[in-house]
Amino acid sequence: MLAVPALLSACVGERQLALQFAAQVRGEALGCDASYEKIGASGTTLQLLDFKAYVHGVSLVRKSGEKHPLVLEQDGRWQRETVALLDFEDGSGSCNTGSPEMRTEVVGVVPDFDDYTGVEFTIGVPRELNHKNVEWVEPPLDDPSMWWSWTYGYRFLRLDVRSGGNRSYVFHLRADGCTGTPDIGVDCNAENQGTFLLTGFVPGQSRIVFDVAALFAHTDFESSGDGLTDPVPGCLSSADDPECAALLPQVGLGGGPRPTGGADAFIRVE
Repeated sequence: MLAVPALLSACVGERQLALQFAAQVRGEALGCDASYEKIGASGTTLQLLDFKAYVHGVSLVRKSGEKHPLVLEQDGRWQRETVALLDFEDGSGSCNTGSPEMRTEVVGVVPDFDDYTGVEFTIGVPRELNHKNVEWVEPPLDDPSMWWSWTYGYRFLRLDVRSGGNRSYVFHLRADGCTGTPDIGVDCNAENQGTFLLTGFVPGQSRIVFDVAALFAHTDFESSGDGLTDPVPGCLSSADDPECAALLPQVGLGGGPRPTGGADAFIRVE
């Protein structure tokens, strides 16, 4: 009798899925040609400059809690092995990145069950791939704008905005406290990769939203980066950066309260 479930699973076919992602500001699409008012604790107006993220370990979760990895399509551009790159800006307007291509989906196959109710993924690059020389890797890990030379590792998430007064503000998620080189090996005090398990996800109907207004809900843009104790306006994922305290919990890290995918969360399902 114990062999029956395994036999049934073996008979299940495959289903191709395109998991949809979206960048928003309070339900409005985030774009390079608009300004967004009353963001953060300081009620600042923001413009988007750049927004990209790596995700890996994507799985679909059945009603029973059983998880099935999404086997990624190896397209040679956006996806390789278990890693996918998302790109939410088109290089126009305020996003002067020279990168007009966008990518807002992760494509792969899973067993064709009809009771998937959740999705799980990690923001980041697998540790074994994170500290390779970017000059010798293939897409999507060959993007120099996502490479952090002094830690020999990647920016897992890069969000650059322009705040009031034409001042830039950045949130770059990465490993912290890293020593070594790709040749001899790199060790980091904090890998800083948050895993999300989101419920209420219906394949083909739901999408995964990154809400910038929710991310910056407690950020005071006007008092950031004093040039002395806090040299850079924003959070570069350093443990001693005071501006990271309000941002890291939104990506499943840090010691603060962690949103669970509700309406006020940075990352949620809708």
